Amino acid sequence: MVKTAGKIFGIVLLTLGGFLTAPGADDLSGSAAAMKNFALPEYSRSSGRLQFILYGETARNLGALVFLTLPKVDIVKNEVSNILDVVSLAKVQPYPLTWTAGQVADFWKDKKHSQALIFADTAEYDKNLRMLRGDTPVHYRSPEMSVDGVGFDADQDRKFVHVRSKVRVVIYPDARRRSAPSAAEKEKKTNQEKK
Repeated sequence: MVKTAGKIFGIVLLTLGGFLTAPGADDLSGSAAAMKNFALPEYSRSSGRLQFILYGETARNLGALVFLTLPKVDIVKNEVSNILDVVSLAKVQPYPLTWTAGQVADFWKDKKHSQALIFADTAEYDKNLRMLRGDTPVHYRSPEMSVDGVGFDADQDRKFVHVRSKVRVVIYPDARRRSAPSAAEKEKKTNQEKK
């Protein structure tokens, strides 16, 4: 069932991804296109690696800009090489900052492909600059930290997210310790590199 659902999800993503880049809607034509309940995978220009998946309720493409309602960005871990390994997070909502570290860890258990999620009310995505920007409330969630604020700029190529104002941050130290290599692992890696 999971494998079949993954293949269907991949086909839907490929179909929707083609829609935003359909002939006649290229960046210079000024053409417009719109869609609802979409998922748009984005790949690295240099390596071809899946970087993130942009979900949303509505998208209106006008030239190089895509205007989004209820956008959600699923930042994919570097080791994920196949889009069929990705579980759709289209229906996921941001959890509150008041959650405990245990609740946050439980949330991320079935999202092994995802490094972080960004949620906003509205945003615009510049396809040429590969930047996502918004002026509305934003919620950044990862296993290590949660951030709420107002206004944001996200640049996946530079691995940079800037939350502009009214920033509130919660850090989950246990998660950071679990994800960081231990001193023994660091020493082992150093010794291997010396050989």
